[in-house]
Amino acid sequence: MDDVDLLTEPLLPSPDVVSRRVAGEYLLVPVRSGAAQMDYIFTANEIGSAIFHLLDGERDGRAIARELSHDFEVDEERARKDVAEFLRALCEAGLARPARAAEAS
Repeated sequence: MDDVDLLTEPLLPSPDVVSRRVAGEYLLVPVRSGAAQMDYIFTANEIGSAIFHLLDGERDGRAIARELSHDFEVDEERARKDVAEFLRALCEAGLARPARAAEAS
């Protein structure tokens, strides 16, 4: 997905991921067939955690960036760039997917 898609396509967390808050950060752990795949654990800071929790299949990246811009008092253009970068990392790690793909499955 390119930045335009990441900002205009609503995403959902993968059903194969669990998140837990540990020591002030969120750990995102992929889970397959009931057993954790410990190939990697994705760590998200406060802003990354906020982005992950806003993935509801209805908000697109632009809406998430607007909300973060307001909540964290940052320029909306900067928020858009950061959101696109974080969403790309989530998708590449298999931790998020387009909502339309979830509807098709």
